[in-house]
Amino acid sequence: MLEESGSGMLRLRNGQVVFDRFVEAGTKPISRAEIARLTGLSKPTVNTLVLDLEDAGVVRCNPSAQPQGRIGRPAASYELVADAALVVGVDMGATKTIIGVADLLGEVIAAEQIRTPADAVAAVNAVVNATRGLLESLGERGSRLEAACMGVPGVYRPTHDRVEMAPNLPGFVDLPIRAELSDRLGVEVTIENDVNLATVGEANEMAGKGTKDFAAISIGTGIGMGMVMEGALYRGAHGAAGEIGSVKLPRVGGEVFHALTLEDVASAPAIRKLFHRSVEAGWRTGLEGDADVPAIFSAAARGDEAATAALDIAADAVAFATSYFCWVNDPTLVVFGGGVGSNPIFVDAVRARIGRYLTVIPEMAPSTLGGRAAFLGAISTALAKVRSSLVVKRLGRRSER
Repeated sequence: MLEESGSGMLRLRNGQVVFDRFVEAGTKPISRAEIARLTGLSKPTVNTLVLDLEDAGVVRCNPSAQPQGRIGRPAASYELVADAALVVGVDMGATKTIIGVADLLGEVIAAEQIRTPADAVAAVNAVVNATRGLLESLGERGSRLEAACMGVPGVYRPTHDRVEMAPNLPGFVDLPIRAELSDRLGVEVTIENDVNLATVGEANEMAGKGTKDFAAISIGTGIGMGMVMEGALYRGAHGAAGEIGSVKLPRVGGEVFHALTLEDVASAPAIRKLFHRSVEAGWRTGLEGDADVPAIFSAAARGDEAATAALDIAADAVAFATSYFCWVNDPTLVVFGGGVGSNPIFVDAVRARIGRYLTVIPEMAPSTLGGRAAFLGAISTALAKVRSSLVVKRLGRRSER
């Protein structure tokens, strides 16, 4: 049992404050005197807590890392034991899945990319097997797993522990995914929409830049959007905020679309279909029929007729759908990610067309994280849980003895 007294709770709270300073210091050693100065805690209190954290295996003394030229006995410095606890982050996409293990500082120490099986049950099995393999490869350190987070290509309903609206990866209907993964991995697992996690990854990338209201639109095999409002991820009342791929398109690119969604017109498979249709309509091209989306965009930039026709329709559709979000939420920035969205040619095409639908145009930019945004967001989400609970677990465990 954890201590219930006021002094016991105060000790844990102060221990968290000291631990947070070690996390902020990163790989840099820090002295107890400096921690006392930064936290406002008394030196005796800091001394006791640092020794407690050292006994718990969370920090360690690093007496060799002292400033040069000091006279007298130097104060001992301490540093975070980064691999005292590990987390797993997973980005399960419709076609590929990234699994990785990271330490307390977010450093990815083992990772693997696998092909996503055709159904959800097989995909979860593949994630479990890959995770166990990565942990085994780390030897004794692999036993220090504390938490995991997985992004899924659909809407996660936590009250039912179920993923919905995942047409690109069927089989989630009867799968209690959080309970299944938590039981098999032996730690608490957080499940989140993959685009929301990509948004977390983008928010971390922009930390310190003062951007509090932005959208991250991921365009690849599917299309989704994550929203940050006043600096916080916005999920909506039922976890389905940002499903921009389901927006119906009445008219884009000079054509009328009958009940087609944005995903039907601007996802990677849809762009390839648009290109094939343009070729069949007689537009000239220098590309082969099986050209992928990056090749289509590159050809469009060179003036290829069929490629340009496909890009025009897809970019206009995204500009139209994005404008609806901008009218309602007025973001300062829209970041485009995913295999399609992060292509600068595509972003330029959307930017050139969105003025048809908006009077005030936000900043628009391709993601600098590419296909790793959701994975890094999963790592960050798992780390946040561990960093906020590790001190209670480790120091509370000592109080039981």
